[in-house]
Amino acid sequence: MRKEAANLLKKLALGGALVAVTTGAYAASDGTLGATSTGTIDISLTVNGAVKISNLDDITLPAFSGADVSDTQTACVYSNSTGGGYTLTATATGASFDLSGTGGSIPYAVEYDDGSGYVSLTHGSTANMTGASATDDDCGGSGSNATVQVSVAAADASAVPQGGYTSTLTLVVAPI
Repeated sequence: MRKEAANLLKKLALGGALVAVTTGAYAASDGTLGATSTGTIDISLTVNGAVKISNLDDITLPAFSGADVSDTQTACVYSNSTGGGYTLTATATGASFDLSGTGGSIPYAVEYDDGSGYVSLTHGSTANMTGASATDDDCGGSGSNATVQVSVAAADASAVPQGGYTSTLTLVVAPI
């Protein structure tokens, strides 16, 4: 009984190998001996998702003089995803969007426009975006296809003493 089972397994393995060869599981083919010989090789490539954010500059908000303050910064986003899609996650030093200084901290708001209108960003949350360049990974070196806006409410700025307040905003893009 054991010998019959072993023979059956051998036959199944041999049959599976023959099926694999005859059904193209091995796509490359060798040539035959002769005056000329032709062999073939199938070639495949997987292109992984890729993104890049570039052309960023620092934002220096106008000096606070009793009214809300805001400023914008343009950026270039490249994505090889179909339709120029990408995700964006914005974070800052600490657990929220805050400018820090010797007098405490001031919350700020971050909005992002991918070309279809501004959306408010929440610290650490990921948002789906579109409109990335699919052909030039730096938009020609000085071009842009996105805008970041940072705003500070007058009520928040007036609640801290005079002085300088800073933060580092980190923008992470990823392919969809």
